[in-house]
Amino acid sequence: MDTMLMFTRFWLLLAAIGGAVLPVALGSESSRRRSIVQVVCGAMMAIFLAPALERHFMPDSPAEIQAGVSFLVGCFGLRLTIIAQRLIENRGESIANRMIDRIAGGDPK
Repeated sequence: MDTMLMFTRFWLLLAAIGGAVLPVALGSESSRRRSIVQVVCGAMMAIFLAPALERHFMPDSPAEIQAGVSFLVGCFGLRLTIIAQRLIENRGESIANRMIDRIAGGDPK
């Protein structure tokens, strides 16, 4: 494998883990187990989601930009997931009904 490609992948992994560690380090979580789970989940989110975002929105971006995106996804990805889950729990049915009405052409009464 090309040395530069390995370095870039390591750089992105480091950014993903760093982004996932930051909210845990700044937070007041007292449980070590929960902190570890948050870091692992944040890093995994950055590892799998950031490349998709970069490929779709910034296909020709340099490694520094990709690392920045990985860091931000690792840092804020879990919070955005929590917000999306709450939105779905609270308003999911009404949003789904509106989408179905748009696609199907309204209420068939």
